[in-house]
Parts: sequence; structure tokens; C-alpha cells
Amino acid sequence: MRLLLTPLIVLVATVPLRSQQEPEASCCHEEHPVLLPLPSDATDKERWLRKIHDDAPNDASNIYLSTRYLDEWRTRLAALPPDASLTDRFSLRWSLSLGLVRIGELEEAIALCAQCLELCEANPEAAKSWLPEVLFRLAAAHFRLAERSNCIARHNAESCIFPLSAAAVHADRRGAEAARDLLVRLLQTEGSDLRLEATWLLNIAHMALGSWPESVPPEYRISAAALTPEVELPRFRERGGELGLSPHTRAGSVVLDDFTGDGRLDVLLCSMDLDRPLRLSRNDGDGSFTDVTEVAGLSRQLGGSAVVQADVDNDGRLDVLVLRGGGMFSSSAFPCSLLRQDQPGHFVDVTAAAGIEVAAPTRSAAFADIDRDGDLDLFVGYESERLAAGVRFPSRLYRNDGTGRFLEVSQAAGLDSSDRVVGAVFGDVDNDGDADLFVSNFLAKNRLFINRGDGTFVEEAKARGVDGPDASGPCGFFDHDNDGDLDLLVTYQHHYRQIRSVAAFYIDHAVEDEAQRLYENDGNGHFVDVAAQRGMRRVLMATGVNFGDVDADGNQDVYVATGAHDLAALFPNVLLLGGARFRDATFAAGVGHLQKGNGVAFGDLDDDGDLDLVCQVGGYFQDDSFGDVCFENPGHGRHWLTLDLVGATDNRFGVGARITAVVASADGTERRVRTTVGSGASLGCNPLRAFLGLGDAHVLRSLEIVWPATGGVQRLEGVAMGGAIRVRQGQDRWEQVDRPAVRLGGKR
Repeated sequence: MRLLLTPLIVLVATVPLRSQQEPEASCCHEEHPVLLPLPSDATDKERWLRKIHDDAPNDASNIYLSTRYLDEWRTRLAALPPDASLTDRFSLRWSLSLGLVRIGELEEAIALCAQCLELCEANPEAAKSWLPEVLFRLAAAHFRLAERSNCIARHNAESCIFPLSAAAVHADRRGAEAARDLLVRLLQTEGSDLRLEATWLLNIAHMALGSWPESVPPEYRISAAALTPEVELPRFRERGGELGLSPHTRAGSVVLDDFTGDGRLDVLLCSMDLDRPLRLSRNDGDGSFTDVTEVAGLSRQLGGSAVVQADVDNDGRLDVLVLRGGGMFSSSAFPCSLLRQDQPGHFVDVTAAAGIEVAAPTRSAAFADIDRDGDLDLFVGYESERLAAGVRFPSRLYRNDGTGRFLEVSQAAGLDSSDRVVGAVFGDVDNDGDADLFVSNFLAKNRLFINRGDGTFVEEAKARGVDGPDASGPCGFFDHDNDGDLDLLVTYQHHYRQIRSVAAFYIDHAVEDEAQRLYENDGNGHFVDVAAQRGMRRVLMATGVNFGDVDADGNQDVYVATGAHDLAALFPNVLLLGGARFRDATFAAGVGHLQKGNGVAFGDLDDDGDLDLVCQVGGYFQDDSFGDVCFENPGHGRHWLTLDLVGATDNRFGVGARITAVVASADGTERRVRTTVGSGASLGCNPLRAFLGLGDAHVLRSLEIVWPATGGVQRLEGVAMGGAIRVRQGQDRWEQVDRPAVRLGGKR
């Protein structure tokens, strides 16, 4: 009999093993905070969030937040009679082992998995179907021991960046050596269907031991050519730990923007951990950051699958929407939080008063001015299931009344979205001036709601060619070919063949599964998938994505954060440089982080004219945590410009405005560089500050801004390249903004 073997899922642990002496915790390791009793002035929302925290351990149905489901397996295993069947003896040990690894009890888990191995060895017939999976999962668990005693306890800036450099080689070799030996045995086992997965992890184990590639058997060795960058790029430096931007957390997201009103980009992070609040790090303007969570009024806003920024009341201060409960594949009804800045750098919860106090699982929301009245409206995509009894959590569209209060208009607008939403983005796909909505669904067809301009939408995903893939991930609109219309990237995150699919690409460049889609706009809002032609056809198992011009050549680049709900899901994040064809610059830039990535944001943290990169890191299970990463851009030597828009009749930050720069080379040849003001893709938020990479331009001839609500065109001439300007709607001049460059970690 073949058992259904549930994937073993874990990343790194926070509880030290008794059998391994480890050094002191490093910069990316933090113990979970102890929550103090709520004070008498705590709000209803803060009490609600604390109750969710207190009740979660008892909810055995949510394996991401509770360990109670393991109690039954322990009880059943303890009561197992001596004459129990082989299947019962195996399956109970196996199930308990998988669960224990998820919560970080690795010693006990490995012991139980080893007992499963002994049962396989004593029963050759059973071993034919069970042995490969047992060997693979036991190897993966040992590799997690290696991560605990090296990547966390001895963390440095090169840790977990693929391919592993000499600085990332494990000092404590025991875990990687055990994983290596088990993987070799697996690869020599006849009938195994895990050869690609084992080959992939075997090569990583050898990298961790400093013995790659020479000690990898030739038949299992990944070619060095497969890890050669398609294009050169100066290597980025990971600075998160030394800057204090790397809390040790699980899955969440990030926003880079100016939340304190001083012109510098701050860092706002969230994590699904119910004992962790939002974390706001103020950019001090000298290359350092200060944690201001407490003074910002955020210390009791616990948990968060995602965060999105917007000025909902047009007062010039950015507000924050916190989304909770998404990604857990459960019916947990967590409330969102709309946090309004009542004074610069301080937030108050106005969710109920704003009319959006809904308890439902979500990690997707998007703001846009759908009715062109000058304020930002809101779509929240919930993670629902089409059950026989009906849809429990349908997504919602809200219209802003102009004061930051919202009215749900989903039904009146004809907007029906009732699947498991993993991404939502607004964009004017048909160039008629109205914001359309794309919704990325997991295990359901995607939706494209075309804005008719009369308060209603019509769903046309299939008719316009964007309804696939069925297991879609994060998504985003961007103008990849600089032709003036919005193209669409829809990533792919199949959860059942993830290791095999990614391994196949790196081992022999095969695409054995569905892949992400790059939908190119024909100018009229109809799309064709050009992923293969543009160098995008590959399986990445995306868990986060965003866009930014990291080399300032005028083309949008893409960073894809990767991961999956699986212990062995060690995939490098991927940086693809835009142009006529996307080229993989991951290994040249040194940004191929192996741990699970989530929210992605590009922003110029040090105001030196290039985009730095922040990625929130961590998985969903209790032991699946890591420190977030901040990659400092070393620079590019090209021209650039940043713009802060100030709306008058349009929304205050100009969200949805289209900007076109006309530049000329030394010989007079003109080209256009375009961008749209917004936070980027659907998980992780760029600043609402436009960045234009101008390449090797000789002169910037003009800037054109098309405002989203009025459709008004504002044209500026005489703007110098290399600096920051502020543009106010309706004025024919601009303000030069003085933000001197600093060195991250200290003044330049």
C-alpha cells in the first residue's frame, strides 16, 4: 500500500537543540516577545487582536498557529498495541514526525523519522513505496539542523545567498553531512521519483560544506554554467542585520515610504506572528534607522499578512491598511486594520469608523480612484472557497466618500470575486482613463474587471487573454516594453510539484510545469503571453514580486521572492533585468536568497540615486522563520530622477498618474522612459515616489504627467537629471528637493 506522505515543512528554529552547542544568537535571531497585559486604555481592536493571540493555541484546526493537533497523534502512538499493523506503526510515527518538524522539535522528529526508516528497512515490500520519501524528508530535517546552527546562530551577510560563497560555508558541518549522505543513498535507490529534488538539495548541501562542485558525483552535479548570470551587475550587499531591519519573523510583507514626513524612506514591516506588532523603522537621514513602533502607536497592532499604504483622507499623510489571516488555508476570520495618521508619524485605528471592519482571511488589497473623484477607493481580496453552502468570504469593493470613509459597492458595481484571492492590482489596461482591476486567484481562473466609467465593471479575463494560470500567485501591472500601455506579470505558485519544478529548471533548464505569464498589452487592453519570447518562461514558485529599475537604464526590472509550504523548499529569489528580453542577474547581484521570501519593495533608502531592495522573509509554520533582508544597491553610474507628486483635485500622492520623460542621447536620438505612480505589485509596496532611470541620456527634454482623475496633462521642461523634485498639480514649475545622499550605516 502506498501512503499519502504529507510534505514535511519547516525552515529554521528558534529553540536551540540540546545536543548541539551553538554560539550566541546572531543579528537575525530574536526570541518571541512577551506580551504585557493590555492597559486600561486599550482599544476594542487591540483587545480583539489580543484575544485572537490568546485563543489561537487552542484552535487545533489551524496548524499554522496551534500545536494541539499533535496531541492526538502522540496519544494514538502511545496507545498503539504491540501487534498493530505495519501501516499503523509507520503512519502514526510519520505524521507525528512531520508535525514536530513544523514546530521546531527537530530532535524528536528526526528520531521518529529514523524509526520509519527502520520499518522500511525491515519490510522490503513497503520500502518500495515508502523509502524514497523517508530518506528525502529525513535529509531535509538534518539540513534544517544545519541551518539552525549556522545560517541563524552564525549568521553573516552571505548566509543563505545562492550559490553559497566561502563566507556562507557551515562551520558546524554535522547537519549538512548527514543530509548529504542520505541524499546520496536516495539517489542510489531504485524506483525513486524524487531524483530531481534530491539532486537539487545535494548540491546545496555540498555548497554548505564547501565541497561544491568537485565533490559532487558528476552524474548529480549541477553545471556551473547553469548558475552563470545572463548579465553582469555589481554585487549588492545585504545590510538588514547591521541596520536593525531584520527581525526574525514568519511570513509577512513590507512597505518603503515616508511615514514621518521628513522626506526619507522609512521601513514598515509586518509578520503573521500573533505576538509581533507592526514594526516601523524611521530613516534617521544619516544612514541609520530607529525603531519607532511604540511612539507611532503601532505596538499593539499584532500580526499581519500584508500592509498597504495610501492617503485615504487626502491630508498629505500616509495611512496604512493591515491585512490578516491570508495564506493559512484555513477559515480564520482575522480583522483588518485601517491606521490613519492623526499627526506625522503617529497612527490611530479607524477601521470601524471607516466602514471596512471585516473579519476574513486576506493578504491582498489595492487602492485606486475608480470613479475619478479625486480620492482613493479600495478593493480587498479575501481568501474564500466556493462551498456547497455558499461563499463565506467574498471580496469587497469600497468607494471613498472623500473623507476616508468607505461604502461597499461590490454588488452595485457588478464585481463578483469569490475565490481564493492571492493578488489584486488596479491599472488602466485599455487607456480610457479609468482604473481596471486584475485579481489573481489560486486554484481558480483569474479575473479582469474592466471599469465602464459609470460605476460598474464587467469581467473580461478570458476574452482579453489573462485568465490563467490556474494556480496564480502575486501579480502586477508594469510597462515592461516602454510603449505607453500596461503589461501584466502573473506569477505561478503550484504547491504540489514545487521542488521538482524549480530543480528541473536549474538542472537542465526544463519547464516541467505551468509557468508564470508575462501578458503583453496590444494597446487596447487585450493581452498575449510573451513569457517565452521575453525570457520569463520559468517556474519560480513566487510568494512575492515587485518592479524597480535597479540599474537605471530606463527599463523595469523584476524581483521575485520564492518559496512554498515545504521543508525542502529552498529556492533562490530571482532578479530579472528588463529590456528587449529579461536577463537573469540574480547570481551576479548576489540577491538569490534561499529562505522563503514574501513582500518585496524597491526604494532609494540612502538617497544616492539607485534603488535598494528589501524583502520580508519567513514561512507560515511555527519554525519557518528568518531575518528579513535589505540589499544595498552599489550604484550604476547612470542618470536618474525622483518625483514627489502633490495632487490638488486629484488624490494627494498622485496614485495612478502616468509619467513620461523624454530624453536625448549625445547624438540627439530621443527615447521615452515611463512609469506609473503606485506601490507596484500585489505583495510588498514601493514608495509612492516615482523613480525614473534615465540611463546614459545627455539631456532631459521634457516631463509629462497625466493625472488620473482629471486626465489633465502637465508638461515640464528644463528639469535637470540627477536629483529629486516635487511637482504640484496645475503648476508649471517644480520644487527642487534637497536630500543629501548618505551611507547606509553612517554618513558619506
